[in-house]
Amino acid sequence: MSDAQMQSLIEYVLEVESRPRDSNPLELQWLGEATDVQLDAFLRTLLDVELTSDHEPALGEVFRYLVYRLRPWDASHRRRLAATTVPLIVALYRRLGKANAARCYLLQLLAASAIPFELTEFANLVVEDPPGDAPSALLAFGPLFQHTSYDSTMLFPKLLDALAHQVIAASVIDLANFLFRHGLIDPHPGVTRQEQLTELLGAVVGRLARMEEDPTEFATTPDEIARQIEDAIALAVALCDALALIGDRDAVGKLYQALEVRHRRLHTEAAAALARFGEEAGKDALVALAAEPVARLRVLAYAEELGLTDKLDEQFTTPAARAEAELALWLAQPSQMGLPPTWLELVDSRTQHWPGYDEPMESFLIRFTYQLPAGEFSNVGIAGPLTHAFGADLLDLPPDDIYAAFAGWHVEHEDIFEMDAAALTEAQRLEVTRLERRLRDFDYDAVQPTILGMFLGDKVLVARAVRQGHAGIAVVDDQEPIWFPTRNPARPIGSHEACCIYKGRRLLRAFN
Repeated sequence: MSDAQMQSLIEYVLEVESRPRDSNPLELQWLGEATDVQLDAFLRTLLDVELTSDHEPALGEVFRYLVYRLRPWDASHRRRLAATTVPLIVALYRRLGKANAARCYLLQLLAASAIPFELTEFANLVVEDPPGDAPSALLAFGPLFQHTSYDSTMLFPKLLDALAHQVIAASVIDLANFLFRHGLIDPHPGVTRQEQLTELLGAVVGRLARMEEDPTEFATTPDEIARQIEDAIALAVALCDALALIGDRDAVGKLYQALEVRHRRLHTEAAAALARFGEEAGKDALVALAAEPVARLRVLAYAEELGLTDKLDEQFTTPAARAEAELALWLAQPSQMGLPPTWLELVDSRTQHWPGYDEPMESFLIRFTYQLPAGEFSNVGIAGPLTHAFGADLLDLPPDDIYAAFAGWHVEHEDIFEMDAAALTEAQRLEVTRLERRLRDFDYDAVQPTILGMFLGDKVLVARAVRQGHAGIAVVDDQEPIWFPTRNPARPIGSHEACCIYKGRRLLRAFN
């Protein structure tokens, strides 16, 4: 990286107003070519300039690229930080302060390099100046779960001093559990803090119980309430696992209290922990939880670990039951519905060849339903080669087309792609005109092109249209058009879903 390139990157970070949104500057690529001396010079420059919250997005991009530069996930090509770089990272982390979310990537850098000096600094920063929230903590600790070729004694018992910070405590305990479970540290680091861990579990469970009664006691907005509950559950789950791994029977009383909290994930962890202590009530609770799709996969894993598989109802151990569990877990993610469905029903299952797989895959279509204050909401999702659901209503489609929608969404191929019909070259617009004319020849009216697709060399047009007085989406290539009339105006099949079905139909027919 030349001096001019480094200056351009500094300007990119500082010139907030002139930087386009969602940009991906070439300067980030130059970071990958920088020598250790140049990288140190860049970090020193950042320490010398005034950085505010306005610079946070650009800093996040730069720091993320520096983590990528180390390749912590690739054992054969992993890189280390230079000894001269570490103090600069530490100083920059402290300088940015808790309010700057980008600084968690600096902790991630130390964890990704993971030699004793870096790990010592990582532990010191986590204890003395922890990240500002739990998601930042998860990012910072991530590399320590990706690779294990480091000396864990550089982290523990020092990291246990961070238990006073709730935003970081769950990550600390999860890491301790991970290292112990994989034989990378022995005894469990929490052995010297058994009493503290037990008291902490009691406090968190008590807080969750009060949240169940009156969540507004702790927060005023739904998002803040949800965040606090999520953080408390994560900590309680980690504590249940830790106390069971440590084997301290003094924790049994607190684990029974955790079993009373009305949250499936914590209920599952408390039951598994009690089962490890030989408590029959824990075993019974764990076995009963197999009936809950969102908890089922974790229950099956614990049952196998604890020798309880023969106590499970066989209907909850079938491939279809596991598929239901995978979809329920996916739907419960905050990025999706945020809670598990009220009920699930198997619509179809088959073993078929699937894009991206060499061997036939078992696939399951599952109808999921939510009973919500605003009314009932249902759709069809898939589990098997992928787990996914669309926002558009697929309930009226035959199973072949539902599979096709997911196969078309899932495929990745350099000769299969789509372009916005409003942003095409002149030559591409000529293709749109030709295909639009074909639609009109088939008696489609009010044609409005939305997507021009390429499918293994074939041109494909997706367009809004009207046919026999009904609105919908038409897809046409050099064969007869495909028509998707609007059936559910609230969640209609749109251009994207229609394009996916077209691609999936062709792929699944070719593969099967």
